Amino acid sequence: MSLPDKFASIPPLPLLLGPSPIYLLPRITVDLSNNKVSIYAKREDLNSALANGGNKTRKLEISPSAASRATRLGKSPPQLRVGLRARLIQEHWVDWEDRGYESVGNIQLSRLMGADVRLDKSGFGIGHKPTAVGLVEECKGKGEKPYYIPAGASDHPLGGLDFARWAFEVREQEREMGVFLDTVIVCVVTGSTMAGMVAGFKLIEKLYPEEEAEKGAHGRMRRKVVVIDASAKPAETRAQVQRIARDTAEKIGLGADQEDIVIDELYHAGVYGIPDKQTWDAIEYGASLEDFITDPGL
Repeated sequence: MSLPDKFASIPPLPLLLGPSPIYLLPRITVDLSNNKVSIYAKREDLNSALANGGNKTRKLEISPSAASRATRLGKSPPQLRVGLRARLIQEHWVDWEDRGYESVGNIQLSRLMGADVRLDKSGFGIGHKPTAVGLVEECKGKGEKPYYIPAGASDHPLGGLDFARWAFEVREQEREMGVFLDTVIVCVVTGSTMAGMVAGFKLIEKLYPEEEAEKGAHGRMRRKVVVIDASAKPAETRAQVQRIARDTAEKIGLGADQEDIVIDELYHAGVYGIPDKQTWDAIEYGASLEDFITDPGL
């Protein structure tokens, strides 16, 4: 993949198998648009052999070396794979008191893969928490050199760069497939996935103005990134996305304007992590038409 110097100078950790696949969803395309609009999926859940991959795995490709890491990511295998200790703070983000809540899912996977998991009763919140600061100090007290990764690997100096690179991956795949994806739809909670996309696509527009002119000549619209809020705190999420997009843009020599940030607030059901009927219906819809498996946050 051809990358500008701003990215090529940051060597990623080799965590991905390669570009995550993009493919047409033919039955959903027919059902929703009668073939007037083609609907594709880019499968970040197939991007790595490492614990089912996902956007967090991509985010950890751009990360400095450290002796240990304090992390609230939700999964730990990337740290362990490169020989680092993983200390994980698992907060009580979902208001759900089932006895299995703190022993299954991501927590169970993290323990299976050797992470030091710390359960914390702190509720939902995408900001930095005192418990994380405390864990960093604990690591230092043990003579370790911690590298702190906040929730979603988002609000830190490298947040957003990974998905800015992702935008260039999409551009290359589009050229190979002979398509242009004019609308990218993604879920948002902690913000760096969307923020990186916004900055990356904006850099592409700057570097390849002839491609933008060609799209205009063929009546194509400018690409937009539309985000579905899953936090149920859209004001907080929007502010963090704008901050990360701005920081990412500055690192790659751009500016990110507020009008680049479009967040749809219609689908969060009023609370993080607890799906409503329309969410369950959407999960069933994708599975029944395309064998396309999602979870309530996607």
